[in-house]
Amino acid sequence: PKLYELAHPEVGDGWFALIYMLSKELAVVSQDAQATQIKEKFGGLRFYFMNATNEGIRAIETTEARSFKVCEMCGKRGVLREDLGWFKTLCRRHYVIRKRRTG
Repeated sequence: PKLYELAHPEVGDGWFALIYMLSKELAVVSQDAQATQIKEKFGGLRFYFMNATNEGIRAIETTEARSFKVCEMCGKRGVLREDLGWFKTLCRRHYVIRKRRTG
């Protein structure tokens, strides 16, 4: 699957597995789908695609929803954090690190 390389995601490595699994699924259900951008928005993954089928769009939406439970930094179980001055989905460890940096 080339989704990860082609779209140059603007996200942390913790979401690589989500992106990779979506890439594999799209190769089956929406072969013509092309990612134009992958980024973090309001604490979750956001995908922008061209040529995705309805089944592909459902797979994309499911992956976006899952990202709110996965730490963007390490891939462990995460929680959407809203008290850092911005939204970020982080595990406890990465939350504490960010919280210390932001005061």
